[in-house]
Amino acid sequence: MKKLNISIIALIILAMMMSMMTACSKNVNETSEITSIDNPETEEPTTQEPVTEEPVQEPTTEESSPEESEGDITLEGPYIVTSCGQSPGAVMVNMVATQAGLSSSNDNTLTSENFKADEYKTLIVTTGTSMKGMGAAGTDVDAEIERCVALIKTAKESGLTIVGAHVEGMARRTDSSDAASIDAIMELADVILVIEESDSDDFFTNYAQDNNKKLLKVENSLAISSVLN
Repeated sequence: MKKLNISIIALIILAMMMSMMTACSKNVNETSEITSIDNPETEEPTTQEPVTEEPVQEPTTEESSPEESEGDITLEGPYIVTSCGQSPGAVMVNMVATQAGLSSSNDNTLTSENFKADEYKTLIVTTGTSMKGMGAAGTDVDAEIERCVALIKTAKESGLTIVGAHVEGMARRTDSSDAASIDAIMELADVILVIEESDSDDFFTNYAQDNNKKLLKVENSLAISSVLN
């Protein structure tokens, strides 16, 4: 009986020891898991090189020279003035110039044959026609254009500045004769001189821009002297 009791006690002690060993093993595993959770493996951050944007270059544009303003254009005398169409415009221009104390002459029958180019620096040809004036002079618009074109050619060869003028307003832009006179002279002119009324529809402004002509525009016929020297 005593031996039986000892055996039972030994079994109990052995069972208790195995239970304790199992518990310890479990605690170690749980602790390992907790440590693994609390200290997860972290990947080393990859370092990215900073991306530098190339500077954007603005397109370069060639600097354009400013357009020549009206104040930059000056005409020099002595002046010789004639009309392509026998209208009073040439008389008006000559009168304004002489009243301003400038050297100027007017000849509405001037031709290339009797033109003394060495006496002048600037030829002014006014445009716009007068049927009455051409009738009195025994001429017509075609003959006037022929005379003035030949005169301009001679003046150019002699180095004169050629001014095509329209100084009588819209009243001299009403028919085909006016248009023919204007077209023939402005095409050959170095400078275009007009009063504001003549260019009220920007005809001469646009013409000068389209044909690379210098344009002088003054308020009225009395202001013409402001652009003459």
